[in-house]
Amino acid sequence: MVQRELNLRPFAVGLLKNESTPVSMMAFVVLLLSTVTFDGFTATPVWADIFSSLISVFPSATAAGTLGLVAFPVVFIGVYLGISALMGAASGHRLPVADMARAFVYSLIPIALAYHLAHFFSFLLIQGQLIIPLASDPFGFGWDLFGTADYTVKIAIVNARFAWLTAVGAIVLGHIVAVYLAHVIAHRTLSEHKLALRSQYPMLALMVGYTMVSLWILAQPIVETGTRSS
Repeated sequence: MVQRELNLRPFAVGLLKNESTPVSMMAFVVLLLSTVTFDGFTATPVWADIFSSLISVFPSATAAGTLGLVAFPVVFIGVYLGISALMGAASGHRLPVADMARAFVYSLIPIALAYHLAHFFSFLLIQGQLIIPLASDPFGFGWDLFGTADYTVKIAIVNARFAWLTAVGAIVLGHIVAVYLAHVIAHRTLSEHKLALRSQYPMLALMVGYTMVSLWILAQPIVETGTRSS
């Protein structure tokens, strides 16, 4: 007989699994972080100015937006590999840059999840209400199975203060978890305590810097460009 059991474990402990991380997974995690950051950045006045300049060079708004979408992942991967190189140098070059980058990439996942929550929280609470009328008429046949077909979205369900505090809380918590995971991975990857601590200075600088960028994006007034409307 097969024995089955249910195990409860702390949040994010699965990110500490001790196995080799494929390069494709590393790229996916960085892509996950960069694309949602770009989506938030496109709603800022800074992007509106950049976009206006790109429009004067490129033949269409789509081409200009595509350039930004491609540039963000390239920049993020370059920065992450640069930080990994600094981490390797700080630890006495115990691991090649690629191995260092793959070893620590899972520590970025809590940051990506936190920023996704912060960025889409208001959208989820407001647009997510559409599931209520759709539940009564899922196929558009004019049904009213649960008496909610005439439900209208309530925009006031979340105010700006609550959304901002939730976003800030999510980002701060995500970065705290990420710093802890990176610390554990460093001690597991590098046998010497001193080298493990030294290796974390570049990663800590990266995470603090991204926290500042994330909060700056969230604090910017929302604007419209030719590639999106917010």
